[in-house]
Amino acid sequence: MELTPRQQAYVRKRTKHDEPDPSEVAGELNIVPFLDIVVNLILFLLATSAQVMIVAELDAHLPSLSRGRRASSSTEQGSTLNLSVTIAENGIIVSGSGGKLAPGCTQMQSGRVITVPRGGDGTYNWRALTECVARVHSQFPDENQVILSADPSIEYEHIIQAMDAVRAQGTDPLFPNVMLSAGVR
Repeated sequence: MELTPRQQAYVRKRTKHDEPDPSEVAGELNIVPFLDIVVNLILFLLATSAQVMIVAELDAHLPSLSRGRRASSSTEQGSTLNLSVTIAENGIIVSGSGGKLAPGCTQMQSGRVITVPRGGDGTYNWRALTECVARVHSQFPDENQVILSADPSIEYEHIIQAMDAVRAQGTDPLFPNVMLSAGVR
């Protein structure tokens, strides 16, 4: 049996199934536009975080970890300063290998000493700390290192202000190498 061309077209039309789009069959979403947005967002965040890191960078040195103590001569021990600045609730304590500095930073004193007392309004006197450290630096001009520690309750802003106060007086460097230490007294 032979079909006419019109009948063949009719059979083809009736037997042909409409094939759906492949993305409709699998239920997949087109995620290319989403990925474009994510890639652009990542590039933007990387570019801006690099700028923020440069602005927020502080040069601080951590003490090195060592086992035991190396033997040193008495002349080496006498010439090292080991300057330490501790920020406490009631003021700032400046000490060295010879002891703690008394208020005014002219002589050493033992016991509980606050070198730069906190002001009546509760603020720290950073200018007095800079002047005190400048007096110490005039006696030890070759020293450039200070250990900075703070009580756990001290705000981070005060630690940064103390770092600025001991690093330089105007344009003259005092103790540019600031080492951070745990707040243990």
